Amino acid sequence: MTRTIEHLIAENAARTFIGRSSERAVLRDAIDDPDRLVTLLHGPGGIGKTRLLRRVLADLPAETAVTILDGRDVEPTPRGVHQALARSLGLRDVTETEIVRALAATERHVLAVDTYEVLGLIDAWVRTSLLPSLPASVSTVLVGRDRPSSAWHSAPGWTGSVVELCLGPLPPRDAAELLRARGLDETRARRADDFARGHPLALELAAASARRDPEPPASSATAGGPVPGGLLASFVEGLPPAGAVALEAASTSRRITEPLLRALLHDDADGETDAERARAAFESLRRLPFVESAPDGLVMHDVVRDTVGHELGVRDPERRRRYRRRAARFLAARPSARDDLWERTADLMFLIDNPVVRDACFPSSRPAHVVEPGRPGDGAEIAAIAAEHEPPSVADALARWWTGHPESFAVAREPDGSVAAFVQIAELASVDPALLASDPVARPWVEHLGAHPPDPGERVLLMRRWLGRESGELRSPPVSACWLDVKRTYMQWRPQLRRLYSTVVDLPRLGPIFLPLGFAPTGPGVEVDGTTYQPVWLDFGPDSVDGWLGRLVDTETDEPAAGECELSPREREVLALLADGLSNRHIGGRLHVSEKTAGRHVSNIFTKLAVHTRAQAARVAAERGWLGT
Repeated sequence: MTRTIEHLIAENAARTFIGRSSERAVLRDAIDDPDRLVTLLHGPGGIGKTRLLRRVLADLPAETAVTILDGRDVEPTPRGVHQALARSLGLRDVTETEIVRALAATERHVLAVDTYEVLGLIDAWVRTSLLPSLPASVSTVLVGRDRPSSAWHSAPGWTGSVVELCLGPLPPRDAAELLRARGLDETRARRADDFARGHPLALELAAASARRDPEPPASSATAGGPVPGGLLASFVEGLPPAGAVALEAASTSRRITEPLLRALLHDDADGETDAERARAAFESLRRLPFVESAPDGLVMHDVVRDTVGHELGVRDPERRRRYRRRAARFLAARPSARDDLWERTADLMFLIDNPVVRDACFPSSRPAHVVEPGRPGDGAEIAAIAAEHEPPSVADALARWWTGHPESFAVAREPDGSVAAFVQIAELASVDPALLASDPVARPWVEHLGAHPPDPGERVLLMRRWLGRESGELRSPPVSACWLDVKRTYMQWRPQLRRLYSTVVDLPRLGPIFLPLGFAPTGPGVEVDGTTYQPVWLDFGPDSVDGWLGRLVDTETDEPAAGECELSPREREVLALLADGLSNRHIGGRLHVSEKTAGRHVSNIFTKLAVHTRAQAARVAAERGWLGT
């Protein structure tokens, strides 16, 4: 094989890798042990997971084949994973049979999936379908921020086959060695580590700042925590003004190219042409220590990107809104080839602030409930939930759906495996027409489809019902997890997906959530056993999911109404969790911040919304369409 510059870069990175001797040994032993099928490597952003993974993989014997996927580049659907695997293996035939044959062609094969947290929508599929289908000679390493679901350890057959490795800060000796390797003397290295406390990304930023200014900022990092704002602010302040502006603009987009920078920075006149400024901005970003080059542009480390974007939203929400709107218009105007459909969708999804929509691909935290396809044994629990919240005839109709189409049910599970909520969603073409005709709740959909038939090739989804064991159809953590899983179905059926039909009972409380997302009534409600069911539909439009996402971005980036306070992206996340009924302590746990920090966000939300209670804040958020499905 011809050696490339990429090989030389990888070898140089391996030679300059510092520390982690015990973690390297654990990861290497797990890969070498044929009885250990999966290794779950996790830790906070910037802690060095990717570098550790690549260092260990570089040390494997030459006869061990290695396939690395970056979750950021993979559509979170089974189709997307198969396409990514086939592409990495050099296959032209994207079938499970060919993928398995290619993986089995070597005596030992390591499959590593980095940034695994962005594939959370298909975690259950990876565990229950993908990995069981692979040859026994394959060792899988899943690398992500969040601690994996307990199902990886407790599901039948996996016990004893999974190794979990949590990565923490570098010990002082390794941190000092890294800083000396970055050109700092002993005194400056000690000051930098007093500030960064072993967090590798913070150490790199501290080293870069110290080379410019030997005096560190006046705050320190929390061990194992995210990059502190003071350190990043110090680094950004040392950039030329044009470089700082480019960094802030870049923080609003998933990936950065010169044409996109030209669109983002269009009206920042300084005597240069747009093309000259974009080229200079692109090159300044490329040189930053937390930016890497990818085949489709520059990628900023997500910890830095999120921190810079959050600070921009707090300091200048109008400028951040303007950047997002320009990025959306740039994407809408760019021709899209068939083989880059996912990149376009991911770019649009990243621009959305609504955490429940955005979290489908860019999660802010791991859902508290595992969502997976319903199992045969779940029928009794699903029936019990339906009986608790639905009239008898409607519960009977749901039972017929379970009998006729059990594959259309997904459930949110508690840690003990019980069903906390379920959602049922099926493609119209696969549903038994007799079942539709016998279901009083579904009849309005059939009538609407008859009056407004979709065009040939357009696909239609029916979300018959979702219910939580405790909350019914109303929002709760398990129901929110089910709603998030629905986005996986959106991804699966695009770009042919045109419509979604569903039904709502408590329209006063759910209407403010659904209607801003484009849902509309199909007609009058249907009364069944004294309960009125309002049929609704979502028309994604001729551009399918991408067109819908573009409209959401347009709505979010419109000018706020007079007198309406703008919440920061983080405050929107906190508000969504608050509306789910979470306490400050639980909000802090979900967002990886302290309870005190969560309480400060809640207090700021109360002030901006002019409310005094959590219930009032949730109601205002629903009325303004900030709590999406």
